[in-house]
Amino acid sequence: MWAYCGHLMIGMGLFTILSGSITAIFYDDLYHFIMKQQLAIDENSYSYGLWVETPIDMYMKVYYFDCVNAEEVMASNVKPLLKQVGPYTFREHHKKTDIVFSEDGNLVDFKSMKTWFFEPELSNGTLDDEIWTLNMIAISAAETTRWPGHWGEEDYPFMQFMMEESIKQANETMFMRTRIGNLTFEGIGSPLLEMGDVGGPMGDAINASIPYDKFGWFYSRNDSTEYDGVYQMFTGKDDIYKVGQISEWQGYSNLSHLYPEPCDGLYGSAGEFFPQDRDKTSISYFTPDLCRPIFFNFKEETKVSGIHGYKYWLDSGFIGNSTTNETNTCYNSQPDLIINYPYPDNFTATLNPELNMPLIDGLLNVSACKFDSAAYVSFPHFYMADPILLDQFDERSDLNPNEEEHSAYLSIMPKQGIPLEVAIRMQINILYRPLKYVTMLENVTPTFYPAVWFEVTTELPADMAGQLRMLEWVPLFGNIFGYSFIGIGAGLGLGGVIVFMKMRAVAGFV
Repeated sequence: MWAYCGHLMIGMGLFTILSGSITAIFYDDLYHFIMKQQLAIDENSYSYGLWVETPIDMYMKVYYFDCVNAEEVMASNVKPLLKQVGPYTFREHHKKTDIVFSEDGNLVDFKSMKTWFFEPELSNGTLDDEIWTLNMIAISAAETTRWPGHWGEEDYPFMQFMMEESIKQANETMFMRTRIGNLTFEGIGSPLLEMGDVGGPMGDAINASIPYDKFGWFYSRNDSTEYDGVYQMFTGKDDIYKVGQISEWQGYSNLSHLYPEPCDGLYGSAGEFFPQDRDKTSISYFTPDLCRPIFFNFKEETKVSGIHGYKYWLDSGFIGNSTTNETNTCYNSQPDLIINYPYPDNFTATLNPELNMPLIDGLLNVSACKFDSAAYVSFPHFYMADPILLDQFDERSDLNPNEEEHSAYLSIMPKQGIPLEVAIRMQINILYRPLKYVTMLENVTPTFYPAVWFEVTTELPADMAGQLRMLEWVPLFGNIFGYSFIGIGAGLGLGGVIVFMKMRAVAGFV
């Protein structure tokens, strides 16, 4: 009887050791197979529903600067005195539409619809608040006449004279007092935005340069399926490490129509997914708001709701000019900053080739993405930028750059590539500068004016955090169970050998 027990224990031990060895060796392959089935985007996968309609609401906080001495700035060209207002908080919801899979299922085309809902209890102010801010309609309209040849041959200085007259008739000034709701989503009207109604070639040219019927920083975006354009991304069906990576945007497979080499590459996450098994280098994300990929560099290991993650952030290289980040040069061009070209009576539409206003470190030129407007992105309050940008404004202004409030980052689970938290913070600055035949700009000091800044953040719900904490342990189960089985099997086997040897000794003694 005892001999039988010894044989049984040895057999069970060997079987358990074999099971543990197989688990330890092949669990990783099984894990990746299961993850591929669940994370790859198709209509039957677990991740499909999460991708189509994001289950986590995001929050967008919008801040403006009230130029409290705007009338004095216009009359005497003094430094603007800026007082921050906000946040005006909106709950943001994302949903995919017009979804079409390729025949092999490796690619999917879609549009993204974003919807915003104002949250009064999370805001510091109401949408009926009024502030003094830069008149973007008048400034943008005037800027369209800056460069000779923009409207056609021999358009200079005729178009500047015409724009000057149009601005006067519309009673527009360099700064305007307006309501926050209109400035954000509802839009501001102006006769200047109706100039294209004249029809004919001139009307078409005006509409191409001034393509909106109203102006608002987020005007026409709410519930729009068109604003962010048409995406094509990899589903991960053929290669799970490509899931969520962009393949085409607006029908283009590269960005050569916007940027020269080597900045013409189109790549990065399309939004919700990042490749698995991340390292401590960088990750890329494509944003249609800038018409380009942006690069988050590894900063540190972190914990989010008890879940281990890697934190990546946008560092100074993102907004660096050619002096501080040479690789950024082809994204961050300078030539349109030439402000002092000649005005002789026999003007021949030849620009002065001298670069007399170099791009200041801390600004990203996004004019190629924004209808050639004089728009520049920075971190809020010019965080990580050249201090000369702060010197443009009255020293009493509410400009206090710091990492905690003004940095941009995201944290992901490195093994799974799932985002844990997101904080994207950007400031849009408008360059206003002298324009000889437009009175309101004739003698202004060139200034990068912070028109608006916003932050978009997410927070994991408690139930989802619990699921992700469990998911964090799943890759370790192979080693935990495998080596536990091997240990149990070795114990059983050793116990069986001891029993068997003792029974043989007893039998020999008898």
